[in-house]
Amino acid sequence: MTDPIKIRGRPAKVYPKRLHVVTVKLTESELEELNLMKTQSGMNRMQIIRKKIFASGALSMVNVKEVLGELSRQGAELGRIGNNINQLARHANVLAKQGKLHPQVAEELKKLLEEHAGIQKQLDITWRHLLRAIKK
Repeated sequence: MTDPIKIRGRPAKVYPKRLHVVTVKLTESELEELNLMKTQSGMNRMQIIRKKIFASGALSMVNVKEVLGELSRQGAELGRIGNNINQLARHANVLAKQGKLHPQVAEELKKLLEEHAGIQKQLDITWRHLLRAIKK
């Protein structure tokens, strides 16, 4: 009986190997611009160059840290707005129990709560789409 040969080492990559080297000469200002793109996008130089060469349209450079920071600030602000609406609702409930709440105020508060919930839901969807895009 012969034992099957065990394959050792790193598993084979599923994408084609890059075997060809292309040398590019840049001026000092072009190199600075490339390094700035690298810093802003979070990609390495080769990823930027490949994207510029093979992209079907203009390359959009996005600073992911800034985008995530801005979304985080907007989410926090939306949370504060929700807290304010809840405080108004609590106050409206007290007035309703005392019989001093005008029906128009209750309707307006209900409308604000529904609008806030819709915005919160849309922000959650945007977060999920952004996180999926970043993972790719």
